Amino acid sequence: MANMNTDEHAALWSGEKQRNPALELEQVQQIEIALAYCNGDVSWLANELVYYVKKYRMETDQEVPRFKITVLSKCGNEDSIPDFAKDMNEELQLGAGTTSDSRTVNVQVDIIILVNNGGLAHMHYIDYINQYIEKNTAATAENSIVIFLTDSPRTKKFLHESLRWRKISEMIYYASLGEFICGIKNRCTTSVFHDVDVLKKYILANYIRTSTGGGDQTAAAAAAGSGEDFNASKYKNLGDFVEKEFDWSFPDDDLIEVCYGGTFAVPASRFFSDPKLEKDLKRFEQILYTSTANSIAPHFAERLWAAFLANPLNKDDSSTVLRIMDTFAGKNGSYMGTLKSRKMKHCESNLKF
Repeated sequence: MANMNTDEHAALWSGEKQRNPALELEQVQQIEIALAYCNGDVSWLANELVYYVKKYRMETDQEVPRFKITVLSKCGNEDSIPDFAKDMNEELQLGAGTTSDSRTVNVQVDIIILVNNGGLAHMHYIDYINQYIEKNTAATAENSIVIFLTDSPRTKKFLHESLRWRKISEMIYYASLGEFICGIKNRCTTSVFHDVDVLKKYILANYIRTSTGGGDQTAAAAAAGSGEDFNASKYKNLGDFVEKEFDWSFPDDDLIEVCYGGTFAVPASRFFSDPKLEKDLKRFEQILYTSTANSIAPHFAERLWAAFLANPLNKDDSSTVLRIMDTFAGKNGSYMGTLKSRKMKHCESNLKF
């Protein structure tokens, strides 16, 4: 297997392969966006959605999906939220009289004011999903996708060790194929998949977070949550947390996808894929709302989103990923369990948006 052509498996390695076909791009009727907002500049979102609309109209004669933007606002800065509907449609109107299609698009914006306990976006995402499950069914969700975003600047400073931000249009494309997709694309040598046994051992002793990118937390507030309360429940590690708190287990014994950075997209139908998920997400919401940004729970949440919502690998694909792998990050820390391979040289998608 030393002569294995890794390039042909690049989409699998990077989490872009369509595993269980569900939707086709033209069948998506609604694109929902859950935006965790404090006070960051999110004007880029309207620009990226206009870009998607223009590309969509170039590729198909189908009506552009509806947009529903739910702003999960936690810092009292609702007056600073852009008028997304107005901004998008004004930008489209600039194409009037040219070859551009200037038809307006349907954009609904809802603002939900949430409690700010200094926490990360994860707790607000879970709140959003739980409300979505209460208001919808698998049938009403089957033609919708949901994109989860934060108001952190989409700059390299906030990419950690990863390569680039995925465009919103790119996230829409992969979610429209029925797949969970992370908002950040890894370096080619690093997979989105992790060794489950190693990942379960992940733990942190403490963590002091002085900024979220949106500026919603002071150093004093961060320090306040970094002492004994950081792991008040005395979880041994991530595996212990899952076992103690949920009626759920990792869907694969070997490999699991992890999405770092707190941005991802998923078909809304995945919220209804596991009968246990609703109960466990309500429990997770309770845990996160009684914690802070500087407790262990948000770090566990970041490592569980894809495990909860993504289609698991089948045995053949799992075997292929393991053959590509050279090693994994075994040291306890940020990327613990991540599969790595020096053989994977080319992994950039051929899809250009």
